[in-house]
Amino acid sequence: MTVLLVEDDVGIGRFVSQGLAARGLSVRWERSGREVTGLVAAGAINLVILDLGLPDADGLDLCAAIRAMEIGVPVLMLTARGSLDDRLDGFAAGADDYLAKPFAFEELAARVDVLLRRDRDRKPDPVRFAALRLDPATQDATWDGQVIDLDPRGFALLLALARAGGEVVQRLTLIENIWGGDTDITDNALDVCASALRRRLGTSAPRLRVLALRGQGFALGLRQAADLPPT
Repeated sequence: MTVLLVEDDVGIGRFVSQGLAARGLSVRWERSGREVTGLVAAGAINLVILDLGLPDADGLDLCAAIRAMEIGVPVLMLTARGSLDDRLDGFAAGADDYLAKPFAFEELAARVDVLLRRDRDRKPDPVRFAALRLDPATQDATWDGQVIDLDPRGFALLLALARAGGEVVQRLTLIENIWGGDTDITDNALDVCASALRRRLGTSAPRLRVLALRGQGFALGLRQAADLPPT
């Protein structure tokens, strides 16, 4: 389990990161808010411990930005602002818990345990690529808010490519994602699946391109508006 600690105070940051690491957690410590949304969007974070008073950002704004991306990772606000109004502002921004400084590490650790258990049970977050939105929990796919009608295999292929963010996904990886690991599916079946997906996207999301790279795999790309046929 990986915790993203966002804290500019060196003493508190070292105290918290070392304490959580001693409990077997992986801790990524950031001293500013610059990388927070990108790290969370990458999908490898199970909990964010977020200070409100950062040198380059307001923690409330960062929390709200995470929620605006439809990312449900638990957020624990860790701050010197401890009034009732401050706590209510934190919850309104999307925080799951709020701990005022100074604090006992044992209390922090107990709250972290609760939030990590919650993270294990949460549904997967929607995946986005440009105007594409894919919901793994419901298998709903939309482009710019318009529904894309996909069969389960087409959705699985598009989801794997969208998660790669435009990078190449190897053929074997795609076959395992779509048909499972114990299968005798051939490359030809994957090509057929990709062709069917292209036809669906050609109607509902013509800017999306499913690119085949010889000897490698597939990637998701975008057509420029000038390259689209006139409507």
